[in-house]
Formats: sequence, structure tokens, C-alpha cells
Amino acid sequence: MNKFKILLITILALIVASIITLFVLLIYYERKLEVIVPVAVTTVLIDTGFAIYIMNSKRHAYTKACWLFSIVFLLLAGCLLFVIFGSMPMDRQDWKTRRTNQAQFNKFENYEYSEIFFAKSANRIQTLSYTYRNEHKPIYQNNKIELIDSNTMLLAETIRLIRVAKEFIHCNTYIIRDSVFFRIFTAELIKKAKSGVKVRFLYDWLGEFRRTKKNQIMELKRNGIEVAAFNPPGFNVFKGATNYRLHSKALIVDNKYAIYGGSNISDEYLAIDPKNHYWSDRNFIIEGEIVNSINISFIDYWINFTDYTTSPNQKQALMNDLHKYLKIHKIATQTEMQFCTSTPNYLEKGIESVIASMIIRAKKTIKLVTPYFIPSELCASALNIAANSGINIQIITSSKPDNKKYILDVNRSQYLKFMNEHCQIYEYNGFIHSKYLIIDDEYVLITTANFDYRSFWNNFESGILVHGKEFSQKMIQNFNDELCNSSLITIKQVKEFLTFMVRLKLIIISLYKPLL
Repeated sequence: MNKFKILLITILALIVASIITLFVLLIYYERKLEVIVPVAVTTVLIDTGFAIYIMNSKRHAYTKACWLFSIVFLLLAGCLLFVIFGSMPMDRQDWKTRRTNQAQFNKFENYEYSEIFFAKSANRIQTLSYTYRNEHKPIYQNNKIELIDSNTMLLAETIRLIRVAKEFIHCNTYIIRDSVFFRIFTAELIKKAKSGVKVRFLYDWLGEFRRTKKNQIMELKRNGIEVAAFNPPGFNVFKGATNYRLHSKALIVDNKYAIYGGSNISDEYLAIDPKNHYWSDRNFIIEGEIVNSINISFIDYWINFTDYTTSPNQKQALMNDLHKYLKIHKIATQTEMQFCTSTPNYLEKGIESVIASMIIRAKKTIKLVTPYFIPSELCASALNIAANSGINIQIITSSKPDNKKYILDVNRSQYLKFMNEHCQIYEYNGFIHSKYLIIDDEYVLITTANFDYRSFWNNFESGILVHGKEFSQKMIQNFNDELCNSSLITIKQVKEFLTFMVRLKLIIISLYKPLL
């Protein structure tokens, strides 16, 4: 959406706001013009002020349009909503500022292989170069990654990894819920903390809200575990900061091992919840140098986005001890991997750009798995270009919703934009929570991000780019297994899905897609 369209929307918004204001006041004050005119002029001036501010902000064009629409039809109430939820509590850093701020962490990375890689790999996929230059994330060679190919194995592997810890455990997650998974998980953490292992546990405040009991969190603290809430609410939960959530998940052990993927700590992710037995998710066991990059991300979240360290001295003390937690672990197995992130306080949208870059550079095939399919304009354009170029595209999404039932309708409303002889869309026979992208059967991006606006623009997300033949083949096999449990969607089916009432609902929802 270009600046001309935004300007046009703004002008129309102010005209409509003026008409609505006058109409309402005429009815309410029974044509008392001496009251109506000043109030109407004041309302329009306030709306104009907000519109000018929004137009000149650093928000994405689509987000600007959403807020302008709210101001048009809700008038002063729309302005109030913008003040509460539209404020940007974090500075949007440019490339130079971001690089400077991250230097304190990046000095613990190793860039030796990155230089070798770029010297010998001029013709390789340039997405690795993008992440290296914009986020200064190194490429590591000495790594091993294994697929946890069933939900039920996730708990067993989590317990196994916790039990091998000798020095420290770092864990960050989005949702924690009072469940079998959570109780077993925390019991294992407590045992390790009592044995002298340093344990830090970071959860998202909104992801935990009303899902656990207060005494469960306190029990962790009483047993020596350092616990912190990401982006805590403070005095007022109704504010712009509430919109920015930690959606990245990782369990890190001794900077040697990690479990990484999309699963939260709740029973539906193990498929043992009777209400959600049809869930499917995939996670990964990682060993090697890349774990250092994952751990740096955790420490960044811990220091800068929680209330655990309440004074500069506490933060500095942790920074002084970073060398204890960031010793790079090398192994003999060689798989090229690179960690990438996406944060709302950085102007570059890392995950969105990485995905679009991979899609646009595909030469043969694209395989995408995502529970939410609400592509941004950038990713939608990349997919269309690839499809129209003859690239074979297969997309798997869900046929059943999670707790957001409207998402299924929003997903299906996107299908027709991409369906042609080169792009097939499948719906998994259940809810699929996996998130990965395979390009040319060679490069794999595993990520915590959904294929939607919220993950691309509002959440703190992460991803790992993997270049390794053995791993790629495993992921292709997993994709094909998911495909066998999915149904190919036809244009006729899409039209049947989108009934008149559904289309009516989607008209409103589509106006707020960037906020979903």
C-alpha cells in the first residue's frame, strides 16, 4: 500500500468523519447550530491531528490504514483507542542503532566460518547474507539437528535434556498452562535447581494470563529458580506495549543443547488434551555452535524486556557473567545453520524478509507449513511471483481451528489469490501448529513465526536457517507424511466455504488483519 493510497484514505477519512459528526450532532442537539458547529469543528480537528500523527509515524502502511479507519468510524473513541493500544512504547531502531545495541552480545559469537562461507559461496542463497548483514548473525558449521517427529516424544525429550544439564538451563516460552506437561516440566526444573544447576525460566505475561495459579509460579521461585515475565503489565495492562509479545520458544542446556520449535508448555501441544487430540506440531533437538545464538537471544530478552533485573547494577552484573553462559560448543557433525530474529523494535522485519527472500529465490519447489495463513503484502507478492514463474508450491494449513475460530475463515479467504496449476493448498485433517519452509528440497527455515501479520510485525519471533542434505530429506519426508493426512482444496470448495455471512464477517476482519 503506497503513500498515495494512504493519503487518499486519510482525506476520505476526514470527510466521512466530518459528515458523521455533523449528522450525529444534528440529531442530538435538534439543529442547534451554535452548539453543533464548535463541537463538530473540534472533533474534526482532533481527528485531523491524530491522522497527521499516524501518517508520519514509522508504522507499516497497512497498520496506518487500520487506525485511520478506526478514527473515521469511531471518531473520538477511535482516537482514545489509539492512545491506549496504538502507542509505540519501543523505539524503532534503524540498522546502525540495532547493530550498536547488539554489539555487547555479538562479541560472544564466532564469525570465522561466516567469512569462509561467503568467500566460497557467492552463488548460494542470499538469505544467509541478508541475515548476516542486517542482524550480524553468524553462520555456524559444526551443528547437529534432529526432528522430534511426534507430539508425545516432546515431553520425553524435554525431560531427557533437562536431566543432562550440569551448569545451567535457560527456557523461554509463550504460553504456560496448568497441565500435565507444565507440572512434570517444572518438577524436573526444581530438581535441577536443588542440585545446584542455575535455572532461568522466562514466560510471556499475556501467554500465562489466567492459565496457571499464582502459587505455581511462587513454587518455582521458592526452590531457587529465577523466574521472569516478558513485557509485564505494570500498573496498566491496557496499553500499546501489551500488543508486543514473546512468541519465540527454546529450552537451552549448558549452551550445548536446545529444544527449539513452536510448542508451548501445555497439554494440547502433546496431543494428550481430549479436546485437542487432533493437534500436530514439530520441534527439534539441536546441538552445537548455533545454540550460542539461541542463548544470546534468551539473554537479550531476559535483560531488556523483563522486570527481573530492577537496577542498572543487576543488569551489569549479569552482563559481566555472560562469558559463563556463552561458551561455544563444537561438535564433529557438520550442518550449516544460522539463527535469525524478528522484533517490533527494529525497523527491519527479519522473519518476514527472510521468508520473502527464500520464496523469491526458489528455483524449483516451495513447501510451506503454517497454522495461520494471512500473508503480508511482501510475502503474498513473493508467492505470486514464484507461482507465476512456474515454481511448484505446496502449502499445508489447518482444517480445524485452535481457540481462534475466526482464523479458519480468514485463512480460506486468502486461498483464491494463490491457487493455480503451480500452487496447491492443502488442509491438514486437524490443527497443524508446525511452522517451516523448505526451498528447492535443500534449504529449510524452521521458525516460531506463523505466516501472518502478527508474527511478522508485532511479536518477538525467531527462526533457524538450515542447509544440510540429511536434515532436508527428513523434513521432506515429514512434509509428505503431513500431506498424506491432508486434503487438497479446490476452488469450488473455497467458494462453498465463503458463504455470504462469512464474507460479511471477513469484510470487517480484513480491515484489522495487521492487528490479528
